[in-house]
Amino acid sequence: MAVFKCFCDDVGRFGLDDPKGFAKHLEAKFKGQEFLVETKHVPKRQGSQSMRYLRGVVIPDVAEACGYSDPDDYAQVWQGLAWKFLRLPDGEFGEPRRRSTAKDQMTQAEITALIDQIITYAETSIPGCKIRRPEDVALDDVYDPEWK
Repeated sequence: MAVFKCFCDDVGRFGLDDPKGFAKHLEAKFKGQEFLVETKHVPKRQGSQSMRYLRGVVIPDVAEACGYSDPDDYAQVWQGLAWKFLRLPDGEFGEPRRRSTAKDQMTQAEITALIDQIITYAETSIPGCKIRRPEDVALDDVYDPEWK
């Protein structure tokens, strides 16, 4: 299956981001055959505000509830949570793998679901843990350490 990005304007005209590539694909795969075209919305990329909230509010709140007061330790808390919620099946040689949270790897809906999972887990599993909500903090002022 190949994926080609398109855009539809306000009057219903559309265009492809790679019309030549689309034509080559059709010729190579479907020449002389019928085929179907399926449409769906392009998933929204995650916003930087979501990651800023995760790294600058959620993870520090979880870390502090666990007794970590040094911000240098927050990355370890993030790694633990990432391995819990983003784990993939082990690789071919048994190496552990987890999903990336890079902007081009997770949609906005996926990062939002991850944040919700972490908050629910932390507030129900860690005694006294209370995560501040986005409306309670100024996200533009939150430091984002950009842990990998």
